Amino acid sequence: MQMTMTCAEESRAVAENLAGTFKPADTFFLIESSLPDYGGWNGDAVKSAASGGPFAPGLAHLQSAPRAKALFIRKPQSQGKNFYIALTNQTTPRIYHTTLVDTDELLQLDISSLAADATPRINGRAMDEIDELYAVCTNGRHDPCCSAHGTPVYHELTAQAGHERVWQTTHIGGHRMAATLIAFPAGIVYGHVDPSDVEALVTNQRAGYLLTHKYRGRGAYAGQALDAAAHQAAGAAEAIIREGARLYRLDDLRLREVNDLGADRRRVTFLDADGGLHCAEVTTGMSAPRLTSCGDTPKPMPQHRVVVVYPD
Repeated sequence: MQMTMTCAEESRAVAENLAGTFKPADTFFLIESSLPDYGGWNGDAVKSAASGGPFAPGLAHLQSAPRAKALFIRKPQSQGKNFYIALTNQTTPRIYHTTLVDTDELLQLDISSLAADATPRINGRAMDEIDELYAVCTNGRHDPCCSAHGTPVYHELTAQAGHERVWQTTHIGGHRMAATLIAFPAGIVYGHVDPSDVEALVTNQRAGYLLTHKYRGRGAYAGQALDAAAHQAAGAAEAIIREGARLYRLDDLRLREVNDLGADRRRVTFLDADGGLHCAEVTTGMSAPRLTSCGDTPKPMPQHRVVVVYPD
């Protein structure tokens, strides 16, 4: 009898390269709600809520911010209206928190206050800056792998980082790489996370280090506004450069530029803390057909070939 793998099992079996698989987002909005008016978290929870109902006006307002990504969050034994904003496209990324009186307050967020070095204000009050937050995709109605792999990681993260710092979230993309999560404030995205990885992930996050072997990419590179293809090429290059040069601290590398060489090739250049250049050429092609979601027909997916080169 032939056994059928889930999309996450297949991704792990073929040792899919994780780096360069997350699309850019300068600003993340995390809104607490189990969406009872929409029948709970469905497969496309944010899109459904944006199409009509009580959240639609607020989501439209939030998504007027440049390169914004909205997520719904929840956790057991929480019935509040917590709201977070992560500003990742800054030299010093930040994450802010407030408790909403009602969802209509989303319309009162001053989008202009999201500029660098400004504290976001909602309904006239300043939000509070916090030090860290973790959002784990557990949206099983989008793909069962998100719940199967994400829920155990959520519980272990809660044990390691503290209940107040960890949330379950709707789909963030790449469910075949479950468990996948975002570590804020920098917006570092990890995939293929197991409960056994969590202690090291939290310890390194708090010390300012990356786990390159679980690294999918990040929300934004400070001061950059790359398109999705260039952003993902930079993420793929970053992981290889960091591993080769043993530069694991988050601030060891800063993206300088991404140059389009044509034919799906890009030259990615980073600066290290001493001003040294680190370059790689990234060629993006397509994989053999693979499961991108459980139950779907396999299809080719972008994959990156990274070659570290000497700077000119």
